[in-house]
Amino acid sequence: MELIQLRGCDGDDCPKVFKTDRGTYVVQGVTFTSVTTPDGESAVEVPADVIQGL
Repeated sequence: MELIQLRGCDGDDCPKVFKTDRGTYVVQGVTFTSVTTPDGESAVEVPADVIQGL
């Protein structure tokens, strides 16, 4: 799968939003543990400015 970075910084440890070559999106952020997710899924928290304007 190819990822194209749309928003976020250039470092490895900061929030980012990517578009994939499959027509989906991948979000990198801080693991959010206040919700229960199914096996194989996780929730992440990102600052609003990372996703605004997409």
